[in-house]
Amino acid sequence: MTALPEAPLSGVRPTSRTSEVELFSVAGLDGHLREVNEPFATLLGLSTTQAQDRSLLELVHPEDLGAVVAALAALEAGAAEVLLDNRFVQKDGGTVYLEWVARPVPDSDLWWAAGRDTTQFHLLLAQSLQLRTGLDLALGQTVAALWDLDARGGLFTWEPQAADLLGLAADSLPADAHALAAAVHPEDADRLLAAVQELLTVGATEVEVRVEDDAMGRHLSLRGKVLDRDRRGRPARAVGLVLDITAEKAMEEQMLRMVMSDALTGVPNRRAFDQALRSEWRRCTRAAEPLSVLMIDIDNFKSFNDTFGHLVGDAALCGVARALSASLRWAGDVLARFGGEEFAVVLPGIDAKGAHAVADRLVAAARQVRIRQAGDWSMSVSVGVSTWLPGATTRKPAELVAQADLALYAAKAAGKDQVFAKACP
Repeated sequence: MTALPEAPLSGVRPTSRTSEVELFSVAGLDGHLREVNEPFATLLGLSTTQAQDRSLLELVHPEDLGAVVAALAALEAGAAEVLLDNRFVQKDGGTVYLEWVARPVPDSDLWWAAGRDTTQFHLLLAQSLQLRTGLDLALGQTVAALWDLDARGGLFTWEPQAADLLGLAADSLPADAHALAAAVHPEDADRLLAAVQELLTVGATEVEVRVEDDAMGRHLSLRGKVLDRDRRGRPARAVGLVLDITAEKAMEEQMLRMVMSDALTGVPNRRAFDQALRSEWRRCTRAAEPLSVLMIDIDNFKSFNDTFGHLVGDAALCGVARALSASLRWAGDVLARFGGEEFAVVLPGIDAKGAHAVADRLVAAARQVRIRQAGDWSMSVSVGVSTWLPGATTRKPAELVAQADLALYAAKAAGKDQVFAKACP
């Protein structure tokens, strides 16, 4: 992992120059530039004439002089190559980063250098570090870590903090995309591999995954972008962050529950019912499975409210909701408060006979509800049942609800406290 600069990046400017490797200078061991090409001079805000014959050390940021002097000394001592990534000062005082390699020219006291602009990389790295540091301080825990991907070799380099986020030992950080996929929840592995492929083809990616077998149910976000390409435009290097978004996901889920739940009874609301019905309609039509809907109304509820008041009426609504919920088959059945004293149920994969049996259980359960403030009042519900079967002409889920509603009116008209079924055409 490239070391982060200790100095602030206040003078560093993003540039639009490509980062491909270019010959930029030939210099002597005394550090004076003998030849300078136009891209290097332009990057520093100079002409080639102005840059030529100047000492390289005049152009290097003062805080990076020590590293450059040491590199020149290594060349003079016979080193075959030195590699640096440091700041250069532009004519107007701005700062840019260059990653460059220098090698001796055979049979001379000269050396040549080729480099690439890494300013964008350092800006992104510094911004990511500031974000991570701020989050760590705010939450008192590690919430982010940087990663670097050698796109040509497919190898990852990680900050040490990534081990905690991925739930791995420090010496077991994943070396490649497949090892990373093995570290997350099995259901998210293919999605993560697809995200890495998207990074290499599109140039950027973001994917949310879960950590496998994590007791805390940790959620992570992997975000990255390609920062360097070769002359053919193929990705050479990508960088990014892995972020712990567990708290964010928990907040989202809490907000979703609030939005999709009835504030009084705690069961799903009309919005949640509509969403569940549409989802199960699509699934059941694709799978050629039956789908049933129940419409439920508390009998004589207006009289109950008029007799005991709305607060006791609220208690009755909650009591009935609990009784109905406890009588459903399994978690896939969705009971929702449809409005007022009406409830509705989505029963995926169940035919008319099975739906009628569920409705009978709900009617029986409502009879057992007792409201302390209501004395001997006997609670009851009427239920309308409608079932869609593969091959039926009904084409919209709203038609299924309409048929169940008609069946509910029929149950009411027949004396209440009972079930009436109506098949979809």
